[in-house]
Amino acid sequence: MTETFSEYVDCAPLLDNREALDRFYEEHGYLYLRGALDRELVRTAAEQMLQGLIALGHAAPGTTLDTLAIDSFEAVDEVAMHEYVKYDELWNHPTTVKVWEKVFGEPVFVFKSTTIRYYPTAAGSAEPSFLTPLHQDGFYIGPNKDFRTAWIPLLPTSPAIGGVAIADGSHKRGPREHVITENFRRFGHPVRGIPAEEFGADEQLLFSPMEPGDVILFHAFTCHKSIPNVSVDPAGMRMSMDTRIQPASSHRGFNSLTPWPESAKDASKGILSKITGTPTTAE
Repeated sequence: MTETFSEYVDCAPLLDNREALDRFYEEHGYLYLRGALDRELVRTAAEQMLQGLIALGHAAPGTTLDTLAIDSFEAVDEVAMHEYVKYDELWNHPTTVKVWEKVFGEPVFVFKSTTIRYYPTAAGSAEPSFLTPLHQDGFYIGPNKDFRTAWIPLLPTSPAIGGVAIADGSHKRGPREHVITENFRRFGHPVRGIPAEEFGADEQLLFSPMEPGDVILFHAFTCHKSIPNVSVDPAGMRMSMDTRIQPASSHRGFNSLTPWPESAKDASKGILSKITGTPTTAE
């Protein structure tokens, strides 16, 4: 069944109005900032991702962002891809940090861990298992929950290309139960998601097409999930990145201090401990 979504509200006009910005975030649990980031910096990250896919043999030399298509996300060495995408140069660029500090109203620390995504179309196929079910990042990341997730597209998104859908105001109910979801797997393990009975019928999912330079930031307890890439005629790529940002004065846990390729090697700590079910005291 095709899902229907309401659209994000563009909060970029509120960036210089501290009271209005905070009021919207407290009520809705997200901020969508259209065109807030430098498009050239985002384009550079997209080109780096493309060059990684070419270097690793998943796209032919001479492929452009306009012609890029790969056979499989799962066939790509995800750890190796991180060598090519210099995302910290985007996240910590002075123009980007200025946006983060307007959002938080104070100095910030950007997580060392970034997730990169390069999803080909899955039109006509079953929903890919590498997508994420409805969940809260605060279930996986801690110990403090004052971070915000920042999600950006590297190429334009659409309802067909997919992206991230968030549940408006869902953060206000706090942490929710997460149960094993066999249809969604990472590193060979089923990941946990919010069961249907924990998500109210009156909770509205939001999704809007996004352009490079747009960013959506949301609360640790905002419920959200992947929208699959089912594009055809033409088939496109969903390319995106996401990280987390917290006040500079807050505690820095394992996930905030450990680059993704390093954390992916240790199944007993951080996010991977929640995926694998390995007990841990490191968050």
